[in-house]
Amino acid sequence: MSEAAAAPPPRSNEAPPVKKDKKAAKEAKRERRAAAKVDATAQQAPSTAASKGASARPPASGPKVKDTAISTKAVTGSLDEDLSTVGVLGDASLFGNVTLPRNARVNSASWSSALARGAIHPAVLDLCHQISTFAIRGANKRAISVLKALAAVIQDYKTPSGAVLNRDLLTRVSQQVGFIVESRPLNTATGHAVRFLKYEISVVDAGLSEDEAKEHLIGRIEHFIRDRIVYAGKVIQANAAAKIHHGDVVLTYSHSSVIEGTILHAHNHGVKFEVIVIDSRPLFEGRLMAERLLEAGIPTTYGVLTSLSTLMPRASLVLLGTSALLSNGAPYAQSGTAMCAMMAHGFDVPVIICCETYKFSDRIQLDSFVVNEAGQSSELLSHEDDNTETDSVLLTRSECSTQSRLKVVQLLHDVTPPRYVSAIASEVGLSGTESVGVILRDYKSVLFGV
Repeated sequence: MSEAAAAPPPRSNEAPPVKKDKKAAKEAKRERRAAAKVDATAQQAPSTAASKGASARPPASGPKVKDTAISTKAVTGSLDEDLSTVGVLGDASLFGNVTLPRNARVNSASWSSALARGAIHPAVLDLCHQISTFAIRGANKRAISVLKALAAVIQDYKTPSGAVLNRDLLTRVSQQVGFIVESRPLNTATGHAVRFLKYEISVVDAGLSEDEAKEHLIGRIEHFIRDRIVYAGKVIQANAAAKIHHGDVVLTYSHSSVIEGTILHAHNHGVKFEVIVIDSRPLFEGRLMAERLLEAGIPTTYGVLTSLSTLMPRASLVLLGTSALLSNGAPYAQSGTAMCAMMAHGFDVPVIICCETYKFSDRIQLDSFVVNEAGQSSELLSHEDDNTETDSVLLTRSECSTQSRLKVVQLLHDVTPPRYVSAIASEVGLSGTESVGVILRDYKSVLFGV
């Protein structure tokens, strides 16, 4: 790409100086659009001329195929394909341990091929689509959905002639889990649920008939969902709700089913308090939390993450959910959780993390770059039409696709240092962050027989 093509059109010397206001933002956006159009025209011209004169000129003097391919990708290529290499700058990986989302076309082709071969179960196929598109959110909901899909696999399973049920079924379930992992990596909660099911399959009694074995395994799945997720959540809600008193202002971030249940539990027991819901782009999950609290009659204030420093002085308690709890007591949660906990620590507001024990992880992370997951980066861009005049100063999808050196990264999780956490609320009770390792050791032996 030449410098002349990449530079924006020259502006008149008589133009007034640009001011940092809404008018200047619109003018800057028009310049970006004009530069993108000039860039596209400059790249399309050589390929168009080459297609018309290819038969009249010898192949050696014609344009290179590589240049034509680059032009096609820059102008007409899908942004989703370009952003499949999110976090990669040139030949060097920007975040080597960040799991990148798979391209939607790659997923569709893989699933169609597997379905034609009969390798993927229809329930798992539907689950993969919902997980990859973030239609299913939340650690508990993902774990329950995965277990129910695998229960459907077990229900339809038929032992091949000459095979042993526990060995062949374990292979079949592992194959289905592989498709789920391809659609989106397993979080700690779902990983433990899958590990529990595989353990139960491996120790199933060989004397049971096929129907009895399948009924036993489905019963174990229901037992895990009931005891480790549903009942555990109710115990956590009772323990954490006891810390909410009359006149308190409870601050929470985004949406968590356990936190929502805790707040509703306290409200149903006659405690009068207010709630502040902090939310952030791009999913805005906190809107669902605010809507449900308002429907229950709880006074609620809704604010984005940038207003946290203004709203935190009003809070008397912070309740946060988490995707996983590391063995050193550090929550591995949705991006923005660490900011809420550190801001609360600065204002001397206690922070309680609500987490079921099946989310406890035996690994340790000192920061969120050790292991993380990247979401669809296109969600951070403006979805408006490039030809529409608006006040938005966000980059559009086409503007981003024309900038080959610009990469957009959306990290889904962050790690909160345990010193900013006041207590952990689990089905074991309220405890400090230093007790996570002991609880993890005891409950692992109950879960997996080790």
